[in-house]
Amino acid sequence: MLFGRKKEREVEGLIDEHLAKVEECLTLVQETIKIYLEGKIEEAKNLSYKTHLTESEADKKRREIIHLLYEGAFLPTYREGLMEFAKTMDKIADHSESSCDFLLCQRPDVPEEYKENVLKITEDSIACFKPLKEAVFNLFKDFSVLREKTAEVDKLEAEVDKDEWRLTHEIFMSKLSLAQKIHLGELIWHISEISDVCQDAADCIEAIVVKKSF
Repeated sequence: MLFGRKKEREVEGLIDEHLAKVEECLTLVQETIKIYLEGKIEEAKNLSYKTHLTESEADKKRREIIHLLYEGAFLPTYREGLMEFAKTMDKIADHSESSCDFLLCQRPDVPEEYKENVLKITEDSIACFKPLKEAVFNLFKDFSVLREKTAEVDKLEAEVDKDEWRLTHEIFMSKLSLAQKIHLGELIWHISEISDVCQDAADCIEAIVVKKSF
């Protein structure tokens, strides 16, 4: 039993380390987008590369978590839920990387009048991670705080969805060329998807709590 508990503590520690790497990816993608919109392409490329490296580090933590779960950490009742949570959390880092890749590979032309909106939706999408992180910290502690924070993630994600719809509509109703509209729309989608995956991760930990209650 003590050996099993040791593995559980290791998983908890790795989850914290994984969270830190995912958060680092989000910080980097936000700075990459900001620098790109300022026209500092070389700086943006360097930040994008750092995002790629950090995403790889996050992925390594995910594999370590899953390895320990396969070795028997935690009861089978919610072992699968923890695996799904680790995979979903890692997708947040994946979308950070893919947003950077989209920017630096395809180089969308963002008109001046849309730059502020792009920065805002980036900030709001990434903001979903803060309550998610607080929820995860309470996964093995205070379930009431966890539920409060996952509800906050849902609320913030819903606002990002509304802003994504409004901004996409505004872009497609503009006089920009169709190609530029599609390009900008895809950029907005990449950024907004971060909040969607944060919500998916919040759903995963809520499912784990439900299993713990049985």
